[in-house]
Amino acid sequence: MVSVEQDLLHLVSAVRTGGGEGMRQALSAILGAVAPFDRAEIAFLREGEVVHWALGGTRGPVAGDDLVRHVAAHPVSVRVDHREEAEPFPSTAERMDAQGLASLLALPINGEGGIEGAIVLARSYGWAFAGAPLRRLRPIAVMTGLLLDVAQQLRAGRRRR
Repeated sequence: MVSVEQDLLHLVSAVRTGGGEGMRQALSAILGAVAPFDRAEIAFLREGEVVHWALGGTRGPVAGDDLVRHVAAHPVSVRVDHREEAEPFPSTAERMDAQGLASLLALPINGEGGIEGAIVLARSYGWAFAGAPLRRLRPIAVMTGLLLDVAQQLRAGRRRR
């Protein structure tokens, strides 16, 4: 079994000057092994707008801006076990309906450079994340926020050359 430390090292080693593509692929593989999903994304705030980076199996944004802004403002995980629990987030509920999703897990990401948002995992059936290992997922989400900062700094440095 792979440890959280190994997951974090894999994630760190995937950061390149390509702006986060390697990290996105590594994160998708790690999350798929730890908490399987049908759709997943990293959704974060950049200059006041929500940016969605698809991870795996995503045909469009999973989370609405309402959920992403909520998780960014109140950095605690949000778990939706069945679609009706998404009602406080109407935009997210609408997207879940459109994509046939029944459950969702949003893990907060917060980087030192101001990156805020969530890793969002979703499944087509209910209660999919009730047993999700949050003790393993939280450090991955924290590292993701930090590495997004690093990836963006690398990309900005590349553009300045």
